[in-house]
Amino acid sequence: MRAIDVANYLVERWGRVYPATIHKLNRLVYLVQAEAIATTGEPLFEDRIEAWQCGPVVHAVIHAFGEQGDAMIAAPTEHVEVKSDAVRLIDSVAEKYGPLPAFDLVSFVRRPGGAWARVYAPGREAEITSDAIKASADASADASGPELFSAMLDAVAQNMPRALKMLETS
Repeated sequence: MRAIDVANYLVERWGRVYPATIHKLNRLVYLVQAEAIATTGEPLFEDRIEAWQCGPVVHAVIHAFGEQGDAMIAAPTEHVEVKSDAVRLIDSVAEKYGPLPAFDLVSFVRRPGGAWARVYAPGREAEITSDAIKASADASADASGPELFSAMLDAVAQNMPRALKMLETS
């Protein structure tokens, strides 16, 4: 399987439920790989993953969908047939991380203890290897933790219901 197959499946199967920009899609593809490594010990795809400033990036995904910029990706580049074991894995990741906005996914994959944080070096195209993912907490962490922006907004809305309304009108 190729990373672009994972991306196309995510867009085709989950794109209407959890619309994605190129930033969100790249992070979801990375998290599918991290989940595959965590659950099976093996990568789902062999494409190189690099640690860019914005987080993990797969070149094939950028090349296929990058022209859309920050717009929501409307359609896959091709229809792909995915084996049932891969479908279960990808669907699980989509259900777990798909509801999160791109901003939170970028924060999540760049957090301390993750593979990106261990290999990223400004100005260098560092590879995030399967071994780096295995040694990280990427597939085992909770995606609803307090470090996420949306979780912080939810907490503010719950604890100070008028605070966000005041910001809206200021």
